[in-house]
Amino acid sequence: MPGPKQSSNDMFFTMTFMVVVTLLIGLFLGYLWVHNAVTNTIKENMALRKLEQQLDNQNRELRSELTNLSRGDRIKRIARSELGMVTPKPESLVVFIDGETYKSQRITQ
Repeated sequence: MPGPKQSSNDMFFTMTFMVVVTLLIGLFLGYLWVHNAVTNTIKENMALRKLEQQLDNQNRELRSELTNLSRGDRIKRIARSELGMVTPKPESLVVFIDGETYKSQRITQ
């Protein structure tokens, strides 16, 4: 039969064991939480890089389309064919400044 000293040693050992096990479980759960956060951050980073690449491609395509739509020959063709506009002759140019009319003169060399 164990004495009172033996039972207090067993109690101390049991409490120490429980504290160490609880601490290890807490550290393991903390590690899992950090690992999960890092993994999610990496996934989000990869998704954002993919989105950035897609937006860069779309930006390049839109700039190319803008360049094509801004060409002078295209604008002149649309102005003539679809809007019925004509290029003015130098003699027919009329300028209004402060309510006064000025007609351009044809310059001959």
